[in-house]
Amino acid sequence: MHSSLEPEKMEEGGGSNSLKRKFSEIDGDQNLDSVSSPMMTDSNGSYELKVYEVAKNRNIIAVLGTGIDKSEITKRLIKAMGSSDTDKRLIIFLAPTVNLVKQQCCEIRALVNLKVEEYFGAKGVDKWTSQRWDEEFSKHDVLVMTPQILLDVLRSAFLKLEMVCLLIIDECHHTTGNHPYAKLMKEFYHESTSKPKIFGLTASAVIRKAQVSELERLMDSKIFNPEEREGVEKFATTVKEGPILYNPSPSCSLELKEKLETSHLKFDASLRRLQELGKDSFLNMDNKFETYQKRLSIDYREILHCLDNLGLICAHLAAEVCLEKISDTKEESETYKECSMVCKEFLEDILSTIGVYLPQDDKSLVDLQQNHLSAVISGHVSPKLKELFHLLDSFRGDKQKQCLILVERIITAKVIERFVKKEASLAYLNVLYLTENNPSTNVSAQKMQIEIPDLFQHGKVNLLFITDVVEEGFQVPDCSCMVCFDLPKTMCSYSQSQKHAKQSNSKSIMFLERGNPKQRDHLHDLMRREVLIQDPEAPNLKSCPPPVKNGHGVKEIGSMVIPDSNITVSEEAASTQTMSDPPSRNEQLPPCKKLRLDNNLLQSNGKEKVASSKSKSSSSAAGSKKRKELHGTTCANALSGTWGENIDGATFQAYKFDFCCNISGEVYSSFSLLLESTLAEDVGKVEMDLYLVRKLVKASVSPCGQIRLSQEELVKAKYFQQFFFNGMFGKLFVGSKSQGTKREFLLQTDTSSLWHPAFMFLLLPVETNDLASSATIDWSAINSCASIVEFLKKNSLLDLRDSDGNQCNTSSGQEVLLDDKMEETNLIHFANASSDKNSLEELVVIAIHTGRIYSIVEAVSDSSAMSPFEVDASSGYATYAEYFNKKYGIVLAHPNQPLMKLKQSHHAHNLLVDFNEEMVVKTEPKAGNVRKRKPNIHAHLPPELLARIDVPRAVLKSIYLLPSVMHRLESLMLASQLREEIDCSIDNFSISSTSILEAVTTLTCPESFSMERLELLGDSVLKYVASCHLFLKYPDKDEGQLSRQRQSIISNSNLHRLTTSRKLQGYIRNGAFEPRRWTAPGQFSLFPVPCKCGIDTREVPLDPKFFTENMTIKIGKSCDMGHRWVVSKSVSDCAEALIGAYYVSGGLSASLHMMKWLGIDVDFDPNLVVEAINRVSLRCYIPKEDELIELERKIQHEFSAKFLLKEAITHSSLRESYSYERLEFLGDSVLDFLITRHLFNTYEQTGPGEMTDLRSACVNNENFAQVAVKNNLHTHLQRCATVLETQINDYLMSFQKPDETGRSIPSIQGPKALGDVVESIAGALLIDTRLDLDQVWRVFEPLLSPLVTPDKLQLPPYRELNELCDSLGYFFRVKCSNDGVKAQATIQLQLDDVLLTGDGSEQTNKLALGKAASHLLTQLEKRNISRKTSLGDNQSSMDVNLACNHSDRETLTSETTEIQSIVIPFIGPINMKKGGPRGTLHEFCKKHLWPMPTFDTSEEKSRWR
Repeated sequence: MHSSLEPEKMEEGGGSNSLKRKFSEIDGDQNLDSVSSPMMTDSNGSYELKVYEVAKNRNIIAVLGTGIDKSEITKRLIKAMGSSDTDKRLIIFLAPTVNLVKQQCCEIRALVNLKVEEYFGAKGVDKWTSQRWDEEFSKHDVLVMTPQILLDVLRSAFLKLEMVCLLIIDECHHTTGNHPYAKLMKEFYHESTSKPKIFGLTASAVIRKAQVSELERLMDSKIFNPEEREGVEKFATTVKEGPILYNPSPSCSLELKEKLETSHLKFDASLRRLQELGKDSFLNMDNKFETYQKRLSIDYREILHCLDNLGLICAHLAAEVCLEKISDTKEESETYKECSMVCKEFLEDILSTIGVYLPQDDKSLVDLQQNHLSAVISGHVSPKLKELFHLLDSFRGDKQKQCLILVERIITAKVIERFVKKEASLAYLNVLYLTENNPSTNVSAQKMQIEIPDLFQHGKVNLLFITDVVEEGFQVPDCSCMVCFDLPKTMCSYSQSQKHAKQSNSKSIMFLERGNPKQRDHLHDLMRREVLIQDPEAPNLKSCPPPVKNGHGVKEIGSMVIPDSNITVSEEAASTQTMSDPPSRNEQLPPCKKLRLDNNLLQSNGKEKVASSKSKSSSSAAGSKKRKELHGTTCANALSGTWGENIDGATFQAYKFDFCCNISGEVYSSFSLLLESTLAEDVGKVEMDLYLVRKLVKASVSPCGQIRLSQEELVKAKYFQQFFFNGMFGKLFVGSKSQGTKREFLLQTDTSSLWHPAFMFLLLPVETNDLASSATIDWSAINSCASIVEFLKKNSLLDLRDSDGNQCNTSSGQEVLLDDKMEETNLIHFANASSDKNSLEELVVIAIHTGRIYSIVEAVSDSSAMSPFEVDASSGYATYAEYFNKKYGIVLAHPNQPLMKLKQSHHAHNLLVDFNEEMVVKTEPKAGNVRKRKPNIHAHLPPELLARIDVPRAVLKSIYLLPSVMHRLESLMLASQLREEIDCSIDNFSISSTSILEAVTTLTCPESFSMERLELLGDSVLKYVASCHLFLKYPDKDEGQLSRQRQSIISNSNLHRLTTSRKLQGYIRNGAFEPRRWTAPGQFSLFPVPCKCGIDTREVPLDPKFFTENMTIKIGKSCDMGHRWVVSKSVSDCAEALIGAYYVSGGLSASLHMMKWLGIDVDFDPNLVVEAINRVSLRCYIPKEDELIELERKIQHEFSAKFLLKEAITHSSLRESYSYERLEFLGDSVLDFLITRHLFNTYEQTGPGEMTDLRSACVNNENFAQVAVKNNLHTHLQRCATVLETQINDYLMSFQKPDETGRSIPSIQGPKALGDVVESIAGALLIDTRLDLDQVWRVFEPLLSPLVTPDKLQLPPYRELNELCDSLGYFFRVKCSNDGVKAQATIQLQLDDVLLTGDGSEQTNKLALGKAASHLLTQLEKRNISRKTSLGDNQSSMDVNLACNHSDRETLTSETTEIQSIVIPFIGPINMKKGGPRGTLHEFCKKHLWPMPTFDTSEEKSRWR
C-alpha cells in the first residue's frame, strides 16, 4: 500500500479464514495507542475503543449516539487495514450524498497517511474506461464515493469485490428496498467468494425495529448491542434543557395584509393573462407558467411568514431576498421574460408597500439596545426575534460560544443573517447558514456548504443556522448551544437537535409561544416518543398526564422532566389549558427519565412515515380510487316476515319457479317461493339463465296468487326446508364427541335462532302436473320428508363408536339394525322400509349414521357388505361390514344385501356466470396432452344404513339451483326497493329493476353486466345539466368561475357526500356471489365469517376509522353482518350510473328527478333560456357583408339570435367585452353528452373499457380542431394574436394526404383555440334552439363525421404496444432518461431470436415513449404482428422460440457457446405461499423478456347433472 507505515508480517497458521480476517491478525505488534485521540485514552475503555475491538472480530453496524466520534473509529480501522500488504488492499468508504463524500474525504485525508480520493458524478466517472479505473485503483488506497458509483463500477466489471479489504458504509440504515446500498449487498457482496470486511455506521434513530433483522442479514453484520455501552455516559454530554417563552406577535395591520393580498391577486391575474395569450406558442408552456405562478405564491407565503414570525423589517428583507433571486433568472423567450418581469414588479410593489410602514431613514436598522420595546410594539421586530437577540446578547464576549440554530424555513435563516450583519449591536456575531443538499446548486455554492462546518469548527463563524433537512446524513459540527428557534416537526428532527448539543456545558433551548396549545401538545408528543426511544418497554401513552411537582424545583410531565428555567413548559401548559386525563395505572412510565437522546434502533423515521401515511389515508379524498371504506348491506324488505309466531297459520304470496333444460330428458321439479310481501311486477315475473357444466337451464319466475298454510302445514313446510337445505348444503347432525359436544339431530334441537324475521320465506316443491299459472304444493313430498324427520328423531345413530374404538350406549356393545333374516327375494331392506330391487334408480335416501342425502344410481350386482373393502386398501379393513363394525360399532343385520351405488350431493355453485366460456376460449391441448375428465365420485353403502325418502330426484336437482335463483331475485328486490325510495312519478315513465340493478353493480362483481356503461353516460348527463344550469343562472360569471362551480357539483367527493347521505352505499353490489355462504331460512351455515368490525348493526357509520388505503384489503368480501369494503369511487360512480339509468329510461326529466333526489340543486328553467336569448338579442351588432351568412351555410343552421354566433367566434385577443369562453364552457359539455349518448346507443354490445376509449378519441380538443379545419370553420375565428395566427398556419400546413378513412391527420397538435371555437358554436346553437339537443345533434353529426368506430379506434402507441404484448404474452423493457432538454426513451422486445428496439426522443418522457412505441409497432407490423391480426387470428398459439432455446437453429460457434454457458438463467428463492410460484415464474420470464407462461388445469369442477 501507499503508506508510510512499516508493513508487518501476518502470523501464519491458526486456521483463520482468509476471507474474513480479524483486525488483530493485521495489526501485528503495531502500537495503536500512539495514534489514539484523547477521547479514546480512558483507562476504563471508551465506547469508541469498544466499537473498534468488536469490529476486529466480526462485521458490525455501529450505532453511534451522542458524544461519540465516528471519525476516530474509522481512522483506526483504515490505518489497521492500510498497514496490510496483501492483494486485497483497497479500502472503500461509501456515503449516500456528494456533500458527505467530500466531507468524509477531507477528514480521512487529515487523519491517515494514505492516498485518498473522492468520486462522484460531477467528475465524469460515468464515462471512464476500464483503463482509467485501473489507474485510479493503482494510485490510491482509500476510495470515497457514493454507492451508485461503486455499483456501476462493479456491474461494468471494472472492479472485483475481491480486491477490497474493507468496506465502510456510512448512514447504513439506508440499506433497504431498492437503495444502491441494498443492491450492492444483494448483487455482489453475497455472491462474492472473497468478501471484504464490513463496517456500518449510523448516527440516527431511523431504523425500524422490524427492520433490524433484515438489515443485519443484508449487511452480513451484527448491530452493536446498546447494552454493551457501560460507562458511555461518562463521555456523553448531558444536555441541559430549557424553554424560552415569547409573547404572541401583535396583530399586524389588517390594512397592510389586505394590500399584500391585493397585490398578489393582481399580479397573479397578470400571469394568467400572459398564459392565455401565449399558451399555444410553445410545448409545455402551461408547465412554465405554472412554475412562475408557483414562484409568485411561494414568495408571497415566505414574506407573510416573515411578517407574522419576525416582524416588518424581516418581511422587507425577505422581499429583497426573493427579488434578488428573480433578478438572477435569465430567460430567452420574450413571453418568459414578461413573466419574470411580472414577478419582479410584484416584489418591488411588496417592498414599497411594506416600506410605508417602516422608518424612512433606514428600513432595516433598529437599535435593539435602546428601542427594543418600541420596536416590538410597532411590529418592526417580533417578540420571538427579540428573545433570540437577547439570548445571543448573553454570548457577548465569549468568542468560543458556538451556537446552532434550527429553523423551519431557509428564508428565516437568510433574513436573520442579513439583519445581524446590518444591526450594529450584533456585530460580534459571525453568521452563516446551511441549506439542503440541492443537486441544482452551483459548484461554488456546494463548495461553500462543505467549508461552512470547518469555519464553524475553527471559530470563524459562531452562529450557524440549519434546517432539519440537512440534519439527516450531514455531519454538523460540535456546538455549545443548540437553539430550536422553530419547533421541530418530526421526532427525528427533535432527536437530532438534541444530538448536536454535545460539548461540555452545552444547552438545548426551545422557543415556545405563550398560550399556544398546539405547540404545547406537539412538544409533549415529541417528549413522549423520546421516552419510548430510550425505554422500548415503556407503554405507548396516548396522552400525557398533567404536570406534577416533584419537590426538587423541577416540573414533571408524566415521566419526562424539563429542568426549571424561570418558568417550565409544564407551568406554561398548565396556565393555558388543562392537560388531558391521566392514563390508567398500567400505562404509567418509570419515573424521572432525563430528556437526553440515546440513539438506538428502536425508533425510526420510517415508522413516522408509516404513521403519517396512515393518518393520510384516513383523510384521503372521498370518492377516490385509493380510499377503501367499510360499508354495510341493505336488507331486502320483501324477504322479511312475521308469520313465524302465528299459531293460526299464515297467508303467503306465491311465486312459482319453473326450470327448463336445453337437454331433452333432463327434468327439474318446479318450486314455489312463499312470501308475506308482494313483489313488483318486473321482479315477480322474470327469467334468468343458469349455467351448468355442458348444459343450460332457463329459470322463470311467475306470480301464482295467494296461498294459505295452516299451523300444521307450516311446521311440515319448515321441516322440509330445514331438512333438505341442511342435508344438501349444511349438516343435519350437529356436535361431536371429538369437540366435546353432544351429537344431536338438528331438528331435535331448538332451531328458532335459524329463523329471523328479516329473512323469512319458504321454498317448497310444486306438483309436476300443475299449470304454469298455478302452484299446488307437493304435500306428498313434504309429508314424506316429515315422516323421515320423525324416524330420524327416534332411530338415527347418534351414539356411534369414537375413532378410538370405544363402544357407545348399546347394551350388547353393538348396534343391531334389523332382527329378521335376509330372505332370497327382490326386496331391498332400507332402514325405514323395503323396496323392490328393480325400482331403485334415482331414489332419494339419507344415511342415518351421517345425515348425508344421496340419490341411488343402482344396486351394485355381485357385491355386498361382505365384499372386500376397496375404499382405502391401507386402512386394514377386510370388508365393508368390518369397516362399519370397527369404525361405527354397527353390526349389519343384512350383510348379504347388494351395496347401493350413490350419487353424492355437493355444495352449491354460482350458476349465474357462464364459466363454460372460459373453457371454450382456451386452445385445444396438444397431442399427447389430452385433458382427462375427472370421474364422478360415488359412494357405496349397505341399504340398511339408508332411509328411503319418497321425494323425486328432480326435487334435489332443483334445490341445487335455488341459491343462484334466490340471489338474483334478492338483488332485483333490492333494486325495486331502491326504485321505490327514489319514487320518480313522472307521466309515462317507468324504469325496470334490471336497470337499477345494473347501476348498482360494480365490475368486481362477476356478472355479465356492470355500472360502467351507465356511469359513463350519467357522467356526461350530469356535466351537461350542471353546465346548462350554471350558464343560465349566472350570466355574469366568466368561464373560470363557472368551471370551478361545475367541478364542485360533479366532483366525486361531492357525489360521495350526497350518495352516502341517501345511504345508497348499502345497495351497491361489489362482491362475487358466494353460494356456499348463502343460507335459506332454517339452514345452518357451514362457512360462517364472524364480524370483527366491532359494529353491532348492519349499517356502518361514516367514520375515518373505517377508511383505509391498504392495498391488501379484499373488496366486496362481507362478514355475516353484511359489512364489506367498498372502493370510495364506486360510491360516487353509483350516483352517476343511476343518473344514466334514469336518463335511458325517461330522458332528461327523469335524470333531473334523480339528481334532485340525490340533493344536486340543478334545474332547467325555460324562462332563463328566454332571458339569455333576449340578452344577446339586445346587444348592438352591425354585421359586415356576409360575415356570418357563410358560416351559417357551412353549419346548415340560421341563427335567430345572430349575436350568439358572433360571440361564439370571437377570441379573447380582440379585447372585446365578450368572447367565446362562456359558450365554449357550455359547448364542451353539450358535445361530450351528445357524442357519449350516440356511442351508448350505437354500440350496445361494446364493453365499458372500449366505450371509454371511443369517447376519449371523439371528445378531445385535437379532434375538434381537426373538425374545424375540415369544415373550414377556422377561417371565421375572429382573433388578434400573432402567435395564434402562426400556430394556426403551421397546423394547416401539417395536414397530410387523407388516409383510408378519408381523414387527413396533422403531424402536430392543433391550437386549442380551434377546438374551442367548435365547442363554442355548439353552445351557441344549444341556446339558439332553446336547448333542443336533437336539433344540435342533427347539425353537428355531419360536422363530426366520420366518428371513430371500434374497428377504427387508434390507441396511443404506448398503450397499444402494452395491450398487444399483453395479449400475445410478451414482455418488453423500458428505459427513459431526461437531461432537462430532451427525453430519450428505449423499448426492447424479445421476439423469437430477434431483439427489437424502438427509440424515441421528444420534449417529455411521455412523448418519447410514444414515439419509441410507434417505431416498435411498425417493426412488429412488418412481421405481421399487430392489434388487428391479434384480434382476428389466434395469435396466442404462435410458436415463439425463446432466446435461450437453440435446438432448431444453426449450430452455435464455440465463442457463442461459451457465452451461453456463462449466462445461465437462475431462479432464486421461491415464495411457496398461495400464488407464490406462479408469481415467481411470471417475474422471471418478464426479467428475461421471455413470453408469458401459460397454465392449464387437468380437472373440471363437478356439478350436479
